[in-house]
Amino acid sequence: MAMTPNPSGSGARSSAVPQLPDWVGWAQAGLTALLAVLFLVMLAKARSQAARLEELQQRVQGLENSRALERTTGLEQQLRAAVDRLQTLERSTARLDVLSADNEALRAEVQQLRRSRADAISPVRPAPPSQPQKPKDNSPLAPQSPVNPPPLLPSPAPLQAPTGSGTQGP
Repeated sequence: MAMTPNPSGSGARSSAVPQLPDWVGWAQAGLTALLAVLFLVMLAKARSQAARLEELQQRVQGLENSRALERTTGLEQQLRAAVDRLQTLERSTARLDVLSADNEALRAEVQQLRRSRADAISPVRPAPPSQPQKPKDNSPLAPQSPVNPPPLLPSPAPLQAPTGSGTQGP
């Protein structure tokens, strides 16, 4: 039994698929390498864009922080100015309260001095006549008023009661 070549055997198979030229293999290898290089280039671009995007986000965040800081600084300055005005107002109010109290004390002292002067002058003063006498030349009578002490002028120092043994007259 000798082996005879079978027309439907492996020889037929090799003749059914045409043999590709050598350059097709090289073209496939070149395209594969080109696709790999393009993939790597795209990956590098995506990474560089991500880094650039991160940098831009940090810049935006920095700008937002600086704007917020400027707003905060402006509000802080306004708040400090308002606090200064409020403290000035409080000091002025306290000073006004002190001056009002001093004024009331001085008024009370002036009234007391007027009463003491009026009491000291009253017993010495003669009783006024019951009817005013007309002058002989028929001129109208001048209105008579009780004797008032001269007005007291305010002084920078508080008034003190007299300490002398005699009473001072007007």
